[in-house]
Amino acid sequence: MNLLLTSTAINYQTIIFGLIGGLGIFLYGIHAMGESIKILAGDKMKAIIEKYTTNPLKGLLVGTLVTVLLQSSSGTTALTIGLVRAGLMTFPQSIGIIMGANIGTTVTAFLIGLKISNYSLLFVGVGAFLIFFMRNKKLNTYGKALLGFGLIFLGMQFMGAELKALAKQEVFNSFMLKFGKNPLLAVLGGTGLTALVQSSSASTGIVQSLYESDAISLRGAIPMLLGNNIGTTITAILAAIGGSIAAKRASIFHVIFNVTGAILFLLILNPYYNLIVKITEFTDISKEMEIAVSHIIFNFTMAFLLIWFVKQLEWLVKKIIPGTDKFDGQYNDELFNEVIIHESPVLALESSKKAILHMTNIVEDMFNETYKYAKTSNVKTLEEAQQLETIINALDRKIHDYLIKLTSSVEGEQSKILSKYLDTIRDLERIGDHCENILEVCEYIDEHKGSLTEKAWVDLDLMFDTVRKMIENSKIIIDTNEKDLASKVVEIEDSVDRLEKKARKRHIKRVNEGICTSETNVNFVELLSNLERIGDHCCNIAEYALNEDYYVVMDEEEFDLSTYHG
Repeated sequence: MNLLLTSTAINYQTIIFGLIGGLGIFLYGIHAMGESIKILAGDKMKAIIEKYTTNPLKGLLVGTLVTVLLQSSSGTTALTIGLVRAGLMTFPQSIGIIMGANIGTTVTAFLIGLKISNYSLLFVGVGAFLIFFMRNKKLNTYGKALLGFGLIFLGMQFMGAELKALAKQEVFNSFMLKFGKNPLLAVLGGTGLTALVQSSSASTGIVQSLYESDAISLRGAIPMLLGNNIGTTITAILAAIGGSIAAKRASIFHVIFNVTGAILFLLILNPYYNLIVKITEFTDISKEMEIAVSHIIFNFTMAFLLIWFVKQLEWLVKKIIPGTDKFDGQYNDELFNEVIIHESPVLALESSKKAILHMTNIVEDMFNETYKYAKTSNVKTLEEAQQLETIINALDRKIHDYLIKLTSSVEGEQSKILSKYLDTIRDLERIGDHCENILEVCEYIDEHKGSLTEKAWVDLDLMFDTVRKMIENSKIIIDTNEKDLASKVVEIEDSVDRLEKKARKRHIKRVNEGICTSETNVNFVELLSNLERIGDHCCNIAEYALNEDYYVVMDEEEFDLSTYHG
């Protein structure tokens, strides 16, 4: 009797370890493949998302493509919400991508259904060879992608083998039968499973393994697929926590879209089930492919059904999440109209100036939020400042690219102005970087339970106030080219240098007297240094207005673009 119990226990242990190990291999395969493709694609995926989402249908196609590459609908949705959160995409633009993400995730299920698992070890072997024996980094990355691809199927094999053994256990069998009899229970099971593994591709793969090993019926598997789509919204919700109103709206839309789809298909579950059975009888496909087809039909139908109601869904989401964002980082695409580059270079330069002024406003907002965080240590303020830094970098890149396209269409005075604008955005971007440095120093102080003395803050407050005035004046100079004000900014910069030196001396004296520690000395000096550097960049902007003769007229072949990458 004891021997029988021990044997049963060992069997269960082997099954559980096999399932956990198989799932781990499967998840790592998806992760490795997705991360490798992300590296190979570079910033292209973000650029595609930003550029080709002017309407929901384009967004749908982009969302599908990016999810196929990332092998994760959650990853695509989180990336999209990140762009919305950073102000680089509107909420309406995100709708199509989120719909497309659900379609893209069906590819993994389809590949599993093709039964190419016999070649999984070959993919792993070739991938490992490229990683360990090739010195080319790009080939290494291709190898990692191939290795990940093979591990997806290898993990499926491990899970499938253990699930077949588990299907023979009466307790497990009777539990899984309940899924076939109670669709709501199956939906909850699918939701919980996806929330647990944080991957709808993985949970769909598990459903395929369950069905292939006869551990679950088709009637139980289909509602589980519906639940998988609900479970994947957890990632979207987490990505939007603490984010902008637009990001929260994108997250809520994802929930509404997937929950609505699950409800609609639950209402037509019998006809849907009969359709899959008919397809199976007609095509003689494998059990894994049956699940893949079910998954594909569900996601395609929902996307193409609800895409016609985007405006209504947008209205509903805005009612659920009302209000406007504190910082509207959205740039107006009309400012980057490429048609006018050749038709009216003067108008294109004026559009560039408006975009630079918008960027200056964002820089000013970030500086103010940075100061606020330094004084309050409020995490929400930190997140808002970091969001603004993302916007600054994106605007820098977009304005820079637009100006470079404009170089061949301008000459004479216009060429001088263009050169000045390129230098200006480089300085604005660097101000954002120094604000980020200040945030990091303040974060470090907070994490290590440190603090600065009141006397230290007297010096810092004066530095912050002086530099803030320089930023405000720089904005006016960019707009008006006012030379008197530019001269004033140069004078203020000299006073900032003097303030920094005096503040350093006073702080060293406090350290020597034991009022401040040597560690706080490093942090204090770092804060002063970054503020002084912000002043330098404001001074640069002022000097561009004062020394316009510096910008000589250059031929196109003399224009060194390599020096203008902010």
